[in-house]
Amino acid sequence: MSSLIGFASLVLAILFNAYLIFSNFFIKNNGKVFNLFIRTSSVLTIISFFSLMFAYVVSDFSNFNVFQNSHSEKPLIYKISGTWGNHEGSMLLWVSILSIYGLLFSFTKNIDLKFKQETLLIQSSIHILFGLFIIFTSNPFLINSVIVEEGLGLNPILQDPGLAVHPPILYAGYVGYSIVFSQAIASLLNHNKNKDWISVAKKWSLISWTFLTAGIALGSYWAYYELGWGGWWFWDPVENISLMPWIAGLALVHSLLMAKGEQLLKKWIIFLSILCFSLSIFGTFLVRSGILTSVHSFASDASRGLFILLIFFIITGFGFLIFLLKTPESSKPINFLFINKASALVINNILMIIATLTILLGTIYPIIVEVLTNDRISVGGPYFNSTVIPIMIPGFLLMSIAPILSWQTNKVRNARLYVLGFVVISFIVLIQSYFSTFNTWGVLGLILGIWIILASCISIISSSKINYDFKLLQKINPYIAHIGVGVAIIGITCSSVFKNEYELNINEGDKFQIENTMISLEKIEMTNEINFQALRANFLIEKNKKIVARIKAGKNYYPVSKMITTEAGIFHQWYRDIYFIVGDQKDNNWFVKVYINPFVSFIWVGVLIMVLSGFIGISKR
Repeated sequence: MSSLIGFASLVLAILFNAYLIFSNFFIKNNGKVFNLFIRTSSVLTIISFFSLMFAYVVSDFSNFNVFQNSHSEKPLIYKISGTWGNHEGSMLLWVSILSIYGLLFSFTKNIDLKFKQETLLIQSSIHILFGLFIIFTSNPFLINSVIVEEGLGLNPILQDPGLAVHPPILYAGYVGYSIVFSQAIASLLNHNKNKDWISVAKKWSLISWTFLTAGIALGSYWAYYELGWGGWWFWDPVENISLMPWIAGLALVHSLLMAKGEQLLKKWIIFLSILCFSLSIFGTFLVRSGILTSVHSFASDASRGLFILLIFFIITGFGFLIFLLKTPESSKPINFLFINKASALVINNILMIIATLTILLGTIYPIIVEVLTNDRISVGGPYFNSTVIPIMIPGFLLMSIAPILSWQTNKVRNARLYVLGFVVISFIVLIQSYFSTFNTWGVLGLILGIWIILASCISIISSSKINYDFKLLQKINPYIAHIGVGVAIIGITCSSVFKNEYELNINEGDKFQIENTMISLEKIEMTNEINFQALRANFLIEKNKKIVARIKAGKNYYPVSKMITTEAGIFHQWYRDIYFIVGDQKDNNWFVKVYINPFVSFIWVGVLIMVLSGFIGISKR
């Protein structure tokens, strides 16, 4: 019954959107009727999604999608997350989030009614395209042709609390750019008569970028503790796909900050708005077509890939065609000087787009080569580390000095203080590196991260009056975001450059010392959990002859899917992680790998600061 309700609701939602679009050409709908149709369509789509979720919760195996991706013995959280832990369900989640954005935007006030309606009509068109894609190629409401009493189970890799919330948050970022895209196209169709759309787009772009940041961070942390390889970023193609709209979205957020009088770059903002959503759809195509081999990829059906590729060309082609035909006229000229805020932001934007294109090239080049030559090649970390990072470093340097620049003049406020701070930081880091482990990238990363934090703190102190309230927090919010970037850079640098790895073959009761820490393998135990068998090695961590922690690491075996997953054990300290991986047993000894990851927690602390800063910016009126 729930499958029928879900399918009927989705079909009705598509029909409501179709009627709204076609009636717009023949009937003049007033605002109330228009909003009623939009909100009804949104509610119907949400009902469709929750109907599928209900089928998962009650283990309705008459639904083919539930049969393939769930099991009656699954914990409730994994029954719920199983709704989007597959291709069909994840695409329904995609459309549902699209509908939620349209629903929320329909309540926007103080903007031109025609502009608002055209924005929502574009959203409705996107809804129809993806709704038809679901119905014809990825229907999650198909009924089993035979009666079954049990399901096949969810992919064990996806059975993790972090990954349960990762896709919805990530999709909130991806799909959020649809509303920014729709506003940009609506502004072009209105010949840019509505001046308020920039301020409205600023908030929606920040919402999208904030959710995308949180989603990427959750995925990175999940890969760190779940996949058991000791790292947090692998330059996996699907990771790259999420990074591209993130960088382009960062350029868009910074461009929208320039929307002050003559600093208004309307053409560039519209271009970035189209680009961000196009990259999101292109990423959906690469993941859902099965053209990429990745731990994140769920589908391998060519017909689905072609359908999404067609949607990508329709939306992207339409967007850029409108952009070319109805490009807004330039407003007041931008006041470019040798070095001012406008110049710094434009250069920063250019660097970000170059970095985005570099990642895009490294991601799709193996696909192009395989299509042309039938030979499979891979482009990995060395390419991206040697190209993307050098491109981004000048952008981060500009970020650190941008707060002290002026919009109108070449004047640099408190220049001596900033120069002195930079020299002192550089000197301290160089001396410290000389007497420890000298690494050029490590030195550069530490100087950059510490400098961004110090420069942001100086800017906060020098530009703010002592008046501790929420308005002050909103005023200094950009500097807070930059502090988060600096903290993350320190974590990225230290965990990548100064990481240490140890491999051991030990038995129960053996002790070993790593750096200044004594570790012992206390025992190996096996337990039966609800839906898996767990093997755990219990490690005791001692310091100064005192036990400071007990850490478990091991493997899980899932009988339903007959898969084994690695479960890392991590001892978190503020300045490092001790990371344990347990391998196979041989000659009564267990293979154990230990990583020392210095300051790796700074990565997620920095991202958390950026996300909090994003929400502060969203709350600004």
